[in-house]
Amino acid sequence: MDKNLDKMLSLLVDEIERVETTKSRFGKAMREIKHEIDLGKYPALVIDTLETRFTTRIVPTQLDGLRIAGIDGGLSRKRFNAMDLLLTRAIAVIFHFQSDGGPIVDFFPDAFPEPNAKLVMLSMSGQELDQLASLERIAEELKVAISAVDEFHVDIVLMDGSLIYHPRDRPPVGSATESKFQEVLALYRQLYNKMARKRAMLVGIVKDSRSTRVTKMLGDLLPHLLRKSDLYEKMQGIDYRWLVKISRDCDLLDTFLEEGERTFIFRYTNEIKQSVSTLPADLVPWASSIWVTYLKTARDDLPLRIEVMVKSEGVEGIGQLDRALSAILPLSYQHPEFGLPTPILEADARAKISNNETRLVIDRLLALSGLTYSTIEKRRARNPFGG
Repeated sequence: MDKNLDKMLSLLVDEIERVETTKSRFGKAMREIKHEIDLGKYPALVIDTLETRFTTRIVPTQLDGLRIAGIDGGLSRKRFNAMDLLLTRAIAVIFHFQSDGGPIVDFFPDAFPEPNAKLVMLSMSGQELDQLASLERIAEELKVAISAVDEFHVDIVLMDGSLIYHPRDRPPVGSATESKFQEVLALYRQLYNKMARKRAMLVGIVKDSRSTRVTKMLGDLLPHLLRKSDLYEKMQGIDYRWLVKISRDCDLLDTFLEEGERTFIFRYTNEIKQSVSTLPADLVPWASSIWVTYLKTARDDLPLRIEVMVKSEGVEGIGQLDRALSAILPLSYQHPEFGLPTPILEADARAKISNNETRLVIDRLLALSGLTYSTIEKRRARNPFGG
């Protein structure tokens, strides 16, 4: 192996060791001081937080009698010479827990739904095609969630992902994807209103969050906390400023949150203040009712970012959120290294669209149309020289 590559890799190993050592020391210090943090003393630094405690222990609840649904969607995209093929699928897995025996499991629309196929022949930019594919998947998930809530008496609906669209999914005015985006907005409104009427809880489980809301807050808060000599001594010699700067919330919280422990609660709107004015006016109140926390569900897995649409303010709203977390915990105990709730795991497994399944759809499409791969494949896909 090239010596220059060895040298470069050695530098990377040194950097990794620095990160891991700093994280370990930081986590040990935070475990000692986290219960002494009173967020109420720093209102200017912790805007939109809804309680003064930094962390809270969640007690798992009995699931007997509860119906909990997991919703997830799958997407497969195949690019051809003059068109794109989009395959989407969404499924709801409903667990009805009983006092005796295992849960009864229902599926909607069925246990193994066929994927929906759509050909896109419009002249779109790469970004527009990415947005359209994402919006098609979101639309399928929302439709299934709405229908499942109508079909079954569900107490809690767990959506795989956030409870509101990501800013990157919003197309610019005049985009070819604008009509699909408006359809998705209408489906969000329909789901929110239906959940409110049914008195069911809507929860978003974000397993791969890239948010830095908590790390930025800690970066602002720690210099003030460490003015106390006893807290300063525990953090002395730890380059927490550097660590906070390079970390995302889940990575940093994993160093000191314990299993069954959540962070303080904050409003979703705090993260989108820069774009709240672009939300449709009737969605702003709904976005304001989405409360966010991080929960450590498994000993050796990263915390989950959890979004809950609450129906009340103050202590009552906090109680609603904690009751949802109390049900999520026992759903996530299957493995110490993987803390996703079982309904989400089952929905994810059934919603995925495999390469083999995509190939079968394409083969069927070609058989029915009379086209061949050499006709529709992109040039680079049929390069005879293996480029």
